[in-house]
Amino acid sequence: PAGAWLEKAMARARAVARVVPAGARVAVIGVVNSLLVALRERGLDYAPCDLKGGRTEWGEPITTDHAAAIEGCDAVLASGMVLGNGTFDDIAERCGTRPLVVFAQTGAAVFRELLGAEVSALSAEPYPFFWLSAEDTVLHHYAGSGA
Repeated sequence: PAGAWLEKAMARARAVARVVPAGARVAVIGVVNSLLVALRERGLDYAPCDLKGGRTEWGEPITTDHAAAIEGCDAVLASGMVLGNGTFDDIAERCGTRPLVVFAQTGAAVFRELLGAEVSALSAEPYPFFWLSAEDTVLHHYAGSGA
């Protein structure tokens, strides 16, 4: 919906979190604090992972090792940035039978082509991105076969 940046960020995060399978412990690769809030609101536990490391807004450690984050999780929620930083192939391989949900701005069209194969579901956000406009913006959600 139209509105202030924070309102739009939370609306987007809740929409993305709804694509993640219920009841799952989720490896979140590409930490976005609003997404962590939305996952918590759904009652989902998560393992935060980001190449920059550090801590979440709540002081939780963020691992830089996506293999460690994926281990012990039931699903993976990954940023579209995994295409650009060279980690996507390894993440997809490590997921095995775990659902791999991607939230993407850049690269969304590439991930759509991978639906039903490596990618279970996709939240794609075309330009203009939510943070560039106070107007309504669009999210497209796609599910692969069996998702």
